[in-house]
Amino acid sequence: MASALFNLLVPGAPHHKRTEREILPTTAAEARVRSQRFLKEIAIKPGLRNPSLISSCMGTIKTIMLAFPQYSVTDKKLAPAYQSVIRALRRGTKFVVVHQASSRAPIEKWFSKGGHAKNAVVYVPIPDYVNFTDWAEDGYVAVTDGLTGNPYLIEPWEFPRGGDALIADVAEDHTSIRASQAPLIFQGGNCLIGDRFWLLGKDYFADSAELLQKGRPPVQIPKDVSPEQFVRKLFTDYIDTKRKLIVIGTDKRIPIQEYYGTKEGKEFFLDLAADGAGTFQPIFHIDMFITLIGPAGRRQFEVMVGDPALADQRLGTQSPYALKDVYDAIAKSLSDRGMKVHRNPLVHWPTVGRMISLKELGDLSTQPENGGLLPAVKELIQLGAQGTTDIAVRSWHHITWNNCLVENSARSGKHVYLPTFGYGPYQKLAAIDRAMKSTWEKLGFEVHALGDFNEFAARQGVVHCIKKYIERGD
Repeated sequence: MASALFNLLVPGAPHHKRTEREILPTTAAEARVRSQRFLKEIAIKPGLRNPSLISSCMGTIKTIMLAFPQYSVTDKKLAPAYQSVIRALRRGTKFVVVHQASSRAPIEKWFSKGGHAKNAVVYVPIPDYVNFTDWAEDGYVAVTDGLTGNPYLIEPWEFPRGGDALIADVAEDHTSIRASQAPLIFQGGNCLIGDRFWLLGKDYFADSAELLQKGRPPVQIPKDVSPEQFVRKLFTDYIDTKRKLIVIGTDKRIPIQEYYGTKEGKEFFLDLAADGAGTFQPIFHIDMFITLIGPAGRRQFEVMVGDPALADQRLGTQSPYALKDVYDAIAKSLSDRGMKVHRNPLVHWPTVGRMISLKELGDLSTQPENGGLLPAVKELIQLGAQGTTDIAVRSWHHITWNNCLVENSARSGKHVYLPTFGYGPYQKLAAIDRAMKSTWEKLGFEVHALGDFNEFAARQGVVHCIKKYIERGD
């Protein structure tokens, strides 16, 4: 969905959404940015010696990275949620804190009030003019170099948010973390790392295959090797040499439209249904609907997969664009691999925004860049809407408890840091907050309830998205 049209239809939409990409002023500028890797004087380095991804759940959280741009420090809805995470994490946890230079003082207070020692936090300043986001999970994956034991942030060949793409290099200047690149397309939120395996959302596997087949690829596919085989080899060489890669997604493109024209009673709606959906995934990042729990027994691993139908049952709602069958198919695919799969409620939440006449929508749909609107306009006409009929714009976003922090430690026990949502206009979600707490407790976890994460969910992310695991303990 074009961001300009989205902002026109949803003028009150939150900024800094996880799905946003940097908009460059001209196509020439975009081409230059995309070619930046080819302009480097040094050719791309081969993969690290036996790189190993940092687990999404195994062991304690030993070192964690957070990113705090200026807006995150001053926003009265975002800041309390960050502080709830800082308070909840165990004393002795080490932090790498990326921040804009002028914002350090209030952030230091967050950590002192959270009970963390000064020497537990390494501050990484970025100039105030750099526009990065709080989505610290996405711009890289964290690995350990099997030869030296050093932590690395491996960046993809391309990343859509320019300021975030600077974080790994700046962290390298202030910490023991090293930065490297891989000739692949990925984002950290579309990767989940278990014990003997790791999961990668299919959208970025497909993007990586496309990268290697278009003009001037970073590496050449050898003869007699398929693009899929070569992409798998590259992920093994550059990302993780020992864990088995499991690609998560549907066999065919998910057939969901960007816009639907609907009617309920006497009211007409323009539903923005696909915001946050992937091409082969029900949500654009798998950390939004899959949680890795840990070993359940001999050679079996427990996972949790979101289920919008369970949310509808608990809330008495109907979610027409929730893609329940896609979640079910992914849950089955994991079960077929021998994993123990638990299902949990996942909410697809509608927000009714501005009113717009059918005539205005029709005029917008005639513009070449807005052609996706035309089927919805036709649907509204078929349902009886006329030129002067007011149409309510209804946007949808995901509210997910899967996007949490997990510690499954032999030494320190099992802990989960769980976002909560049952506040204000979302009060009915308090029942699911309680149900999720009970679910994790039955799995043997101590639950650390975090603050209100609705503002993050409206931006298509939650707590797992605002951090990066750098090191895991026992």
